[in-house]
Amino acid sequence: MSELNNFPFYERPDLSPYLVHLTKNTRAKDEFTAYDNLINILKEGSVWGSDKRGFIKGPNEAACFMDIPLTSLKYIINDKNCTVDDPRYEPYGVVITKKYAYEHGCRPVLYLSNQEMKDLQIPESEKWRVVRLDGVDGKSVNWVHEREWRCKGDFKLPPEPIAVLVENPNIAQRLQKRLFKSPKLYKSIPKSIIPLSVVCQGLPYLTL
Repeated sequence: MSELNNFPFYERPDLSPYLVHLTKNTRAKDEFTAYDNLINILKEGSVWGSDKRGFIKGPNEAACFMDIPLTSLKYIINDKNCTVDDPRYEPYGVVITKKYAYEHGCRPVLYLSNQEMKDLQIPESEKWRVVRLDGVDGKSVNWVHEREWRCKGDFKLPPEPIAVLVENPNIAQRLQKRLFKSPKLYKSIPKSIIPLSVVCQGLPYLTL
């Protein structure tokens, strides 16, 4: 029976042992680029929880991650999600292991319709776990493809996350030099820096 619970990540291209949190620019609020926000995450050693503006239900904030293989991120970082003025995501982020995430309170979300959430009597204090799902016809509200995981409130990163993601090799080199020059400024220093333009074999919707 125990074998049925094993996840052979190395054998399955649709599975990953990692979770990803992607950043975006917040220029409208504080002039920060997606790169700036990644730097701030590493300095603070935490992924900050989002509120209702980040589509979190209920009174509690939640930190959000995606359970998507790195090579498949090009389907998330596309023209629809990466608009210049109001992007949903940009090619910058932090990668953690599922094992660490699970041990620190991160769980897959519940995909439910608003009516199902009422029928199940989900308490207000637990609504941060719920993502709206209204149908699977390609026209209704459906974010199942993100395979989202959440943690209530902020999520504390390990001192050495498995990796961070940046747009291209030039930015990877810049970040590497920055971390090497002033390591004491950062509560989390990644073990690796991965350029998504290489992993995804190009990001056609972005100018690199």
